[in-house]
Amino acid sequence: MKKVTERNLKVDYYEKEGEPQVWIAESYLSDEQHDITLILEIDMVQMKIIDTKIKFTRFPVSYCTMIEENAAKLNGLPIDSQFIRNAMKIFMGPCGCPNIMTLLNISVPGIIYYYYPYRIKTGEFKQEQWDTIIRTELKDACFAHVMLTKAQ
Repeated sequence: MKKVTERNLKVDYYEKEGEPQVWIAESYLSDEQHDITLILEIDMVQMKIIDTKIKFTRFPVSYCTMIEENAAKLNGLPIDSQFIRNAMKIFMGPCGCPNIMTLLNISVPGIIYYYYPYRIKTGEFKQEQWDTIIRTELKDACFAHVMLTKAQ
């Protein structure tokens, strides 16, 4: 097998200083042609995007950077079961960028699975509360949750 190329994807989550209900999700894509950073500020209580920044530092076509202007279109978007569908309307097709969709897919839908365990770790939330959320609000979020709910 001959390796042709590689893509490196990374996501870091931060709690905004002085605003523990606000998290920053920074995602990165780097390959031979691209170096892209997506920074989302998210209100974790309201589960909404507050602010968005996109930065291309390496790109194959000069027009790629024009997608940075679409960042603000995510602001106010709720993080719910329709998030990816709504984001696709902005970042897919002839006016979009599939690389930004890749970064959104790896950073946003799963953020809740880091937020609540972090709050449990810091003592702000109890494991039982998280278990209840998984069995009620998130019962249809994935196969494991569906099976967990059926096992009750």
